[in-house]
Amino acid sequence: MLSRRSYLLLGAAAATSAALHPKLFAKEEESEFRFLSGTRPLFTYQYSSGHPKPYVHPLYAPDGTAVTQDGPHDHVHHRGLMLAWSGLDGIDFWGETNPARHGSLVHVKFTGKSKNSLTSLIHWNAEGRLLLTESRSISAPRQPSDATLLDWDSTLEAPEKVQLGTAGHVYNGLGVRVAESMDHGEVLNSNGTNTIAKANGEPANWCVYTGKLGQGTASIAIFDHAANPRHPTPYFVMNDKFGYMSAAPTFREDIFLAKGERIRFRWRVVVWQGAKTREEIDQLYKAWEGGRA
Repeated sequence: MLSRRSYLLLGAAAATSAALHPKLFAKEEESEFRFLSGTRPLFTYQYSSGHPKPYVHPLYAPDGTAVTQDGPHDHVHHRGLMLAWSGLDGIDFWGETNPARHGSLVHVKFTGKSKNSLTSLIHWNAEGRLLLTESRSISAPRQPSDATLLDWDSTLEAPEKVQLGTAGHVYNGLGVRVAESMDHGEVLNSNGTNTIAKANGEPANWCVYTGKLGQGTASIAIFDHAANPRHPTPYFVMNDKFGYMSAAPTFREDIFLAKGERIRFRWRVVVWQGAKTREEIDQLYKAWEGGRA
């Protein structure tokens, strides 16, 4: 395993091109990685064994203000930006303290590192069983000055046949719990839908949640890649008690994987401050999706 000093040197080597390539470094306890573009914080990847899932928090707006929450008192299992499901063969990998059979997403090891990306092996374990293996890549592409970009790429493989389901909950997938100030916000998706009632469950190429942050507003977008299963994905979105949004491919139907079968999901998460039009967001989406294999 690379030493902490090696991680720091890895980041320092990118410093001369930091405006284009974020530098990466690890804290001493080696339980999180911070991604930066120059001195601007982008996001932090958390993989501590003290948590039942690896996730991203904080995720920052361009001005350095966090737009996510980690373990709020009302839903302690909401971990910033996270990938989870409530019903994996009847076992809950979403909740943490509710009365249910629980599983854990266990960080096994990093299988790749660069100055702007991490790839990790994650085991979805429960009751002495390995239900899924995940290869997860988190990367920070070249950053514009007015937005924060994060790319999430997960391949799930079933050692035995498995049901990737919801246990009656529609919010499963890649989800984000927004900062408290952003509660009671607004929504817009690629179809032009701008009401929560209609956007919730509506398939779309992308969906954006906007709420108050500081003296203005901030928006969080999740882009769904055209090669993803069930693209365009349904999105779960809510704002009545708090703000939450997820790309939810099992919103209406579970996914069944045969033994040895793999399924791959690619998403881009974008954060900006102020306002963007639907046309401007479409341009961002097409620039990303069109450049991906």
